[in-house]
Amino acid sequence: MPHHKRGLLAVDKQGNRVLFLNPDSFAVEQELNALPPRPHELLMLPALEKAYVPIYGDGVHGDNPHPGHKIAVIDLRQRTIKGFIDLSPLRAPHSGQLGRDGKVYLCCENSAAVAVIDPLTDTLEKQIALPSHNAHRLTLSPSGRKLFTENEEDASITVVDLCEAEGRIIDNILLPGPIAGIAASPKHPYLVTSAADAPLLYVVDRQSHRIRQRITLPGHQKPCQVVRFSASGDRLVAIGDQEPVVTLFDDLLNPLGDIAVGHRPMDGCFSADNRSLLIANEGDGSLSLIDLAQMKVIATPQAGTGCEVLSYFELR
Repeated sequence: MPHHKRGLLAVDKQGNRVLFLNPDSFAVEQELNALPPRPHELLMLPALEKAYVPIYGDGVHGDNPHPGHKIAVIDLRQRTIKGFIDLSPLRAPHSGQLGRDGKVYLCCENSAAVAVIDPLTDTLEKQIALPSHNAHRLTLSPSGRKLFTENEEDASITVVDLCEAEGRIIDNILLPGPIAGIAASPKHPYLVTSAADAPLLYVVDRQSHRIRQRITLPGHQKPCQVVRFSASGDRLVAIGDQEPVVTLFDDLLNPLGDIAVGHRPMDGCFSADNRSLLIANEGDGSLSLIDLAQMKVIATPQAGTGCEVLSYFELR
């Protein structure tokens, strides 16, 4: 098998598989099928030549009757499933992030906990108890000192101090209503969370933990779900939930415009050069490639049955 240094990994939740796509043509180069039902989310660890795909369960948030307890480990160079991390007794692993301490922090929703994983050995080291069984996503401050979980229907963000060995909860930020997504700016001292009951974003100060701004989304009729910054922090995208539109912002959260995409967009990834944004449309199995200079979709290739999340990667 040829070894590719550049690639694009997509989690085809509806097709129950992981796809290696050509990063230029978006053609499927490799397909991994030996996965439990409905793989969710994706955490890239290119420096370790691997990726984590949580096995959340066969449902969705709020309706997940058979929660999973494993993470699939994908070998990015060999393009194979290397194995699984068993998080038992933790259940319903979902979004995660690599910390500056080299550990992976990952929400385990049904267990009201954050799993702390050593990605060098692919083992569960410890868990941090949370006050909510609705912690669906998390984000870390760029310094790695704080972890924030968005607690969906509980309308709160839990703040964990990671400077202490076991992780200590130092605040529970109350929001005006339920929330659905969260992302910390890599460039400025705030995080953004999306309201789950209105087309609205809350901007929260990472130091004071206070809401500093509310941003309405006039191009949306429904709430957003995923919010994602580019690696540099120069762009933010708010992705419509059950609505074919995304909104882009600059690093100071000035709106740049709304762009129509495919059916049921779920997540997206920025290219390394920040020239494009790729949106996964789970509802119709398409991708929307957005040229960020032109602020328009320039290609709509098909990829899988219905991809939820995807990410570019480059190996040394």
